[in-house]
Amino acid sequence: MNRALGAVLCLGSVVALGASAVPAQAATQALQAGCRVATAKPHVGEDGKIRAAGSRAGCQVPARFRVRVLRAQPGPDRVAKSGAKVVRNGRVTLTVPCVPGVYYTYVTDYRGHTARSKPVRLTSCTPAPSPVPSASAAATPPASPVPSATPSSSGGSAAVGTAVENEVVRLTNVERAKAGCGPLRHDAKLHTAALGHSADMSAQNYFDHTSKDGRSFADRIKNAGYTFTAAAENIAKGYTNAQAVVQGWMNSSGHRQNILNCAYTDIGVGYSAAGGPYWTQDFGKH
Repeated sequence: MNRALGAVLCLGSVVALGASAVPAQAATQALQAGCRVATAKPHVGEDGKIRAAGSRAGCQVPARFRVRVLRAQPGPDRVAKSGAKVVRNGRVTLTVPCVPGVYYTYVTDYRGHTARSKPVRLTSCTPAPSPVPSASAAATPPASPVPSATPSSSGGSAAVGTAVENEVVRLTNVERAKAGCGPLRHDAKLHTAALGHSADMSAQNYFDHTSKDGRSFADRIKNAGYTFTAAAENIAKGYTNAQAVVQGWMNSSGHRQNILNCAYTDIGVGYSAAGGPYWTQDFGKH
């Protein structure tokens, strides 16, 4: 458990059977999700350089994980930069001097797992404003936000969550974009699981991944109707707004690893003010 500015954090993640345990106070659910690698399109960062990243997750055996940034050109494509490190599960990020052109990212762990991003044409080396996913609300949350909306049962993101919850989604996706990961969709079923846990911790005055009735975060996600091959959970207490709690999670290696796991595609955020505030992030991939 990590403590910062009077607030507390806790995380949980789904890992493969036989994987090493996550840090103390983290909730873990074993799952044979399989080893996988992932990447996203290169982009121009705030420093005007091209950034690309790849991730390896759900793996039990360490391997040399390599990320290559390639520039498309007549004849064989040119490797603009290549970098590798031995990891079991982790991320490799590369920074490349920016020259306009068409780039893509290719990753491999030399154990049969590969992934390739779609090519992207970079016409300017001037960084774009921090990306704001269109499916998330971008409004700044009020000083004392109060949940006022119920999630849609359709699974779409347009009607999912309150303004403060969607601000957490937006800020989370901004951090993912910086690392080369795709944006997370605010899923109605994951939102139901996350909001239910925050509300339960608030009502029963506790702070843990395990509910008072003994359910794990994986149980709550399944009970909400979300089927997954991988899932994770971050929780926090005491942070006064969306920006503060996302920054708190990003300042903690375990929580940051959940946020920057490119394999996840969906997210649910639940906020409950009373006695906390309490915050829950549930991540998932079908």
